[in-house]
Amino acid sequence: MKEAIKEVAKTLGFDLIGFSECKEVEEEFKEFYLNWIKNNYNGELKYLEKNLEKKFNPKEILPSGQTVISLGINYYSKIPHSCLFPRYLTKIDYHKFIKNLLKEFVKKLKNLIGNFEYRFFVDTGPVLEKYWARKSGIGFMGKNSLIINPDFGSFIFLSEIIIDKEIEPDKEIENLCKNCKKCINSCPTEAIVSNGIIDVRKCISYLTIEKNKISEAEKNLIKKGNKIFGCEICQEVCQFNQNLKETEKENLKISEFLKNLKLEEFKKLSSYELKRIFVGTTFERKLKFFDKNFFL
Repeated sequence: MKEAIKEVAKTLGFDLIGFSECKEVEEEFKEFYLNWIKNNYNGELKYLEKNLEKKFNPKEILPSGQTVISLGINYYSKIPHSCLFPRYLTKIDYHKFIKNLLKEFVKKLKNLIGNFEYRFFVDTGPVLEKYWARKSGIGFMGKNSLIINPDFGSFIFLSEIIIDKEIEPDKEIENLCKNCKKCINSCPTEAIVSNGIIDVRKCISYLTIEKNKISEAEKNLIKKGNKIFGCEICQEVCQFNQNLKETEKENLKISEFLKNLKLEEFKKLSSYELKRIFVGTTFERKLKFFDKNFFL
């Protein structure tokens, strides 16, 4: 059954799949997470402090849950160094794209193994997705806190399905970072405090994506990066992100237009043009608060 499920996932376009037992999160990780919150490393992301019971125990989400299925999709595409945007600014908001795939996956699973109870998530909800990806053998957690797969690097969109069917769990894979500190040393704002610990208050991705009001000190941090939305510096230097295969999914690629858009051209875009260009993308919600003048 396990191999049949993997084949269904592969047919639908998932590049990675792993299984783990649906049970309470290990105490060591709980302590790690709570200390991260205690140090205010989550900045203004206060939702990360809520629903801890559910975060630490997926059975609080689905009491009948037996297995957590973790899935990964490659979204890597080649971009010029001058690109103003990150690779995860895909043509279609990846949350919506992957949710549709998960719906189809559930439908095919029911045809394969019969009816079952389930809950699924795509980068949302009270689920510690990186923890479950690691437990399911999708990848190991890098020093920049991202899940790294030896074949697909860290340019992976994660999602999870909790189901009430018992499936043999997979084994975690070895952490291959070893003594490498390229991601830590490359972060221009020193946001990677230590192994796996990010102070988002210094992280350019957080500042440009999650915050709507920026202080002068935060503006100076952002200017240390090379993008106006997001940041991928710690990923680009990673040894596991060299010579990667590009995704074959057109909707999960950044558009050619955005790849090559110059800053001077971007500044000249009208509000109408911005809406037209970014409608349906992860950047769309940012437009309400976005101030182009910051980049003048």
